[in-house]
Amino acid sequence: MNVVLFCFSFVLFFFTDPVEKFTYKERPQLSWSDFKGLPPQNTSHAASVNSGISYLLTTTKSDGDLLIDVAVTTSFYPQLSWKKNSNENNPSLLKHEQVHWDISELYARKLRAAYKKYIPKKNIKKEVDGIFQKLENERQQTQHAYDRATKHGLLKEAQEKWSAQIREELFKTSLEA
Repeated sequence: MNVVLFCFSFVLFFFTDPVEKFTYKERPQLSWSDFKGLPPQNTSHAASVNSGISYLLTTTKSDGDLLIDVAVTTSFYPQLSWKKNSNENNPSLLKHEQVHWDISELYARKLRAAYKKYIPKKNIKKEVDGIFQKLENERQQTQHAYDRATKHGLLKEAQEKWSAQIREELFKTSLEA
């Protein structure tokens, strides 16, 4: 049996994994105690979630057949997630940050679905990574669109609309799994 492993992880703005992290499966609901990082100096934002999606590609040969498994994980990085005011306890702000976490999980689910449909052609690693890059780019665009549309959670009506939309998409993707 021949085993080949590939792993790719993306963490917003950082390319090394911090020591502490947890997955969406372990803790889907955030609390303010999860935000342990220090805010950047002169930031205008009140808080920031740092999360990402990653995959682990495993290929094996069994009886001449190539077997492919791609495991996808959504991770939250407490040391890279922060709130500007350490005494902050604003439920609306936490709800805004929660949707960022939910968006990462939504794209992990989309990635899992894409890998289920994936049929290998020539270069498995390149093809799997291409699928990842496409959905990672969409995830980042969605994160930015969410902040623009809600003005970082300040527009209550837009915030409610996005919260409901992401909850609905998470529900739909849970049914498809």
